[in-house]
Amino acid sequence: MAQANSERTPLDTAARGGEVVGGIVKIARGIATGDYVAVAQGAAAVAPPKVIAIIVLTAAVMLLIPIIIIIVIPQMLFSWGTVQDPELLERNAYAGELVSTFESVIASQEEGVNPDIYWLVVIECVRAKQDIASISRTDVTNAVKRSFVKNSETGEIRNKSPDEIMDGLGFTDEQKNWANLMHEGLEYQFVDPTSEYGDAGGLENYDGVTLGGAGETQVVYFNQLDPQWANTMYGRSSTIGKAGCGPTSLAIAVSTLTGRTVTPVQVANWSVANGYRCEGNGSYHSLIPEGAKHYGLKVEMLGRSSAAQLREHLSSGKLVIAIMAKGHFTSSGHFIVLRGVTADGKVLVADPASYKRSSQAWDMSIILNEARGTASAGGPFWSLSK
Repeated sequence: MAQANSERTPLDTAARGGEVVGGIVKIARGIATGDYVAVAQGAAAVAPPKVIAIIVLTAAVMLLIPIIIIIVIPQMLFSWGTVQDPELLERNAYAGELVSTFESVIASQEEGVNPDIYWLVVIECVRAKQDIASISRTDVTNAVKRSFVKNSETGEIRNKSPDEIMDGLGFTDEQKNWANLMHEGLEYQFVDPTSEYGDAGGLENYDGVTLGGAGETQVVYFNQLDPQWANTMYGRSSTIGKAGCGPTSLAIAVSTLTGRTVTPVQVANWSVANGYRCEGNGSYHSLIPEGAKHYGLKVEMLGRSSAAQLREHLSSGKLVIAIMAKGHFTSSGHFIVLRGVTADGKVLVADPASYKRSSQAWDMSIILNEARGTASAGGPFWSLSK
């Protein structure tokens, strides 16, 4: 081979030079336009096999980067509460603050302003090109103002659809697709009664049902799928059966700790009237501490908490409401009540969507690992007492 190369004529060398230049042009254009077939063709014209392999691998990584970002951004924003990487922890902290700020601004609006907070968060993140630390309270206020229109004659409030908001901001199709992909990865407080998370095989009648054996705290049990109220509307966009885990969990805690019956319907109505219903989703996390105070309970916001702290609160007769992420209790987001601990350290729960899950003990690690890492309003754990 060395001899053959040494015998190249000036014409051969010039021809090879032309191939190389052409290959380089193909690679440059391919990378600029995302045409990775052209990149491969250009590489073949320029380099030996080992170099070709490196170039193709680099091009593949470049192709995968947007896909990877689309997959992990929602997790970094709302789900990775247990990671220890400082950068991700800092990002999670900003995300939690952002959601809390949206809740605060929405709560200060006039009655009828009740947008889907998660769509607003996603749209604002796309608008800020994922630099969530740069999003100010003024940005949040403007985002909420853009989310509705008020009829000047009747005073009626109409909350805009996500597409209307994005069109108003001049989003491109690419930005809309980005927002939609992010939104698909977010938490939803929704129960499908026919899924594994519904109460298949549960009780036909929940009247008078309590949880707790000998030596355990006796807890009043309500189920959001109870025929008495499963089809009762919770706000405008869903029912207690599908989206009412927040009001039902709070009703369990209030009825148990105060000794007076407060039903999921009563709590749901209070939630809607006072702005704690998140239309298109479930309940704002602030429903738990603010609702508990309204019904005369003491509230301690435990944040991420620890096994020792949860055991301490539960062992003293307090109830802890938790907002859970995807796992054993939900495919998205779900409020449950922690009602005690066993002698061997397992956690007893009152799951408003499942009597079956409420009748078994759970490893503390499951509760801690699956709790919503970036919950707002002092969550994902709130300790309630009389």
